[in-house]
Amino acid sequence: MKRIAAIPLILASLAFPVTSCSTGAGEPHSAPDGCEEVLGSSGIKWVNDHATGDAGETIERSAMSLKESREEYLEQMESWDPEGTHWSSELCTMRKFTSGKNAVLRIEFGPSSTPFDFDTKGSEGTTELVNADVKLHQVKERETTHYGIYVKCKMPGTPPHQATRTPLAGVLTDTLTEGTTADAHVTYLLRSTRAVVKSLQCENKPAVPVNFRTSKQ
Repeated sequence: MKRIAAIPLILASLAFPVTSCSTGAGEPHSAPDGCEEVLGSSGIKWVNDHATGDAGETIERSAMSLKESREEYLEQMESWDPEGTHWSSELCTMRKFTSGKNAVLRIEFGPSSTPFDFDTKGSEGTTELVNADVKLHQVKERETTHYGIYVKCKMPGTPPHQATRTPLAGVLTDTLTEGTTADAHVTYLLRSTRAVVKSLQCENKPAVPVNFRTSKQ
């Protein structure tokens, strides 16, 4: 699925998402479940507890494991080209069809096509610098809020400026939960990011916090 140019910057940074096959929420998983790996049991419970619609309705999950995601990331960064095209991995998609609508929570990560130090004056939404290695970018598109993150992640075999020119980017998009706050979304985005950073083994060891209180509520 190719992203169109008119979408928010954080999504433009993550083009051509790659997904794994779908499984029902009640089916056993033969491989690590990306949703469980990035959200953890508390995150899965948070989604289930706040999902729109009736509690008895099925929430379907599709996921790519951290191992699969890391392999794709390394493949893209093996011959690093700052002007190259990158794609993202959908590590977790939780979906419910309710009241004729498709409600989805999606988490995806990949090498960013936008540098860490992008010009915030020309970008949509709000940007907050968490620390020297981590930046949050929140954009509302119609009724949907995209919670984005950029992390300086230096990969093996690349020049020092790679971490700034092609940072790790992630985005959590949610139309599935209701009655939740921006801070809750950021908390689970940060949790997912820590899991991805640990999997990638970034050489600069970026400090991704456990939580961060955003100014945008």
